[in-house]
Amino acid sequence: MSKWRSFSILSLFLGLVFLAGPSRLSGAAESPYYQGKTLTIVEGRSPGGTGSLRVQAVVKYFQKYLPGNPAIVYQHMSGGGGTAAANHMASVAKRDGLVMGNIGSSMFTNAVMGAAGVRYKLDDFTYLGSASSGGPYTLITRASLGFNTVEKLKAYQGLRFAQRSVGHTMYILDRMYAYTLELKEPRWVLGYGESELDLAMSKGEADAQSNNVHTILKESSHWMGGDYIFPFVMKNAQGRGLETAPQFPQNLPSLERYADTELKRAVLRFHNASRPTSAPYFVPKGVPEPALKALKEAFERVWKDPQFIKEYSTTTGEPADPMTGEEIEEVLRQLPKDPRIKEIYTQIIAAGPLPPAR
Repeated sequence: MSKWRSFSILSLFLGLVFLAGPSRLSGAAESPYYQGKTLTIVEGRSPGGTGSLRVQAVVKYFQKYLPGNPAIVYQHMSGGGGTAAANHMASVAKRDGLVMGNIGSSMFTNAVMGAAGVRYKLDDFTYLGSASSGGPYTLITRASLGFNTVEKLKAYQGLRFAQRSVGHTMYILDRMYAYTLELKEPRWVLGYGESELDLAMSKGEADAQSNNVHTILKESSHWMGGDYIFPFVMKNAQGRGLETAPQFPQNLPSLERYADTELKRAVLRFHNASRPTSAPYFVPKGVPEPALKALKEAFERVWKDPQFIKEYSTTTGEPADPMTGEEIEEVLRQLPKDPRIKEIYTQIIAAGPLPPAR
């Protein structure tokens, strides 16, 4: 082969390489996965309300950090405390990265406890994180009862809890408190609406109720005016307590301190692992790796953005306390596998007598 012919072939090859460009050779300049696409967020709730407000506060920043700037639409799917939406995400939603779920903590509890209608498993999903890990929680008692120490509370007989219904999150917390502290003959007065609970307490129809510390600061700060006492605080699944609420009294003992047997500690771990965060973002397993990578990186940047932390608090009236997808999955791995613990927890969240704590 002549030198001229070899030079011509080499020139032709280099020309083809130039025309192909780096994107065809290395993939480095490929378009973002979400460019020109639409991402649907399936919300396990009705439109409006605090839950949707939280999602909108997150999506504003999520869209900023997700390469490709896709259109984002919402699909509301209430029913069964999030069961309908979770079933949809596990069995119907396409695994193309274009459908993402956001459901309350009930999606965990329903799956763990095998609630009616549940057709999904928690490991059907890859978790992307949550803007809030939930809690901490406290017990509110009438000041006239004088429960300024946990010991006085434990010595009282027949404490009356005011709540909405069996199975409500705050009802379950009431029962966890009563079980852990081994309260004497506690009772529940049910059927109150949200706005009626305070009235029931003030009229002496009930003695106590549970609530989220941040909710108290946001909606019922008058409870700190002296008419009510908070005997203790219960940390969230991440072990975060009153340090997340500096405006709240800071010298309260932790409920976890009174879990004085391995049985009680196991039941508390089961409770935390059955609701590790308040409203997670997740996708079904099996989405393309480029989509999953883009979603994870976008959420990681949202959770670390100080401007998001500030604006989320302003928009929702509650502080952001982000939890990563990996942190959610780590809490789920801590779920006790002993069927006895699940049986005890089942009795706690039901309507009958509390099980023995020892």
